[in-house]
Amino acid sequence: MKEHISATPTLMLIGGAPGSGKSTLASTLAAERPLALALDIDTIKHSLGDWERDPTAAGLQARRLAVAMIDRHLTDGYDVVLGQYLARTAFLEELESLAAARGARFIEAVLVLDESTLARRLAGRRERPDRPEHTVNDRFVGPADAGDLVRSIDQVLALRPGAHRVDACGSPEETAAVLRRLLT
Repeated sequence: MKEHISATPTLMLIGGAPGSGKSTLASTLAAERPLALALDIDTIKHSLGDWERDPTAAGLQARRLAVAMIDRHLTDGYDVVLGQYLARTAFLEELESLAAARGARFIEAVLVLDESTLARRLAGRRERPDRPEHTVNDRFVGPADAGDLVRSIDQVLALRPGAHRVDACGSPEETAAVLRRLLT
């Protein structure tokens, strides 16, 4: 017997640039909701054997696996909180359609940082990675990429007027409080 099933499950996508706190916030929020799934596609990708040989194929496979997990969890009546950097809208639209097909709420929140704050966070993460995937991902993105990352987020936001812009320049606790309000 299931402990708790939401009347209406929720799929919350926390978007934003690498280093903005997406995965940490997804884990924090999921931990506060009964049997909610905090999903990190990078963790799935890095779990695939020899993923570095073809990171694009590995990333696409990780997304397919994530969609299957999200589908199952929503179907079972549980919430999913996904932190993911997305520079294009196709996967966003797929997630939104999946939520609708399962009768789930879809909340799209995008963590917004200015270029200098993002560069500082990426530099700090490079110096003191707090998760194994940070060390791997930091080979592909660093402080010098902050401007391009901010612009890519702005481009996606221009195409997604329903997304909630969340100022992530403050503390993780302040950002989590804003995201909690979106979940209520």
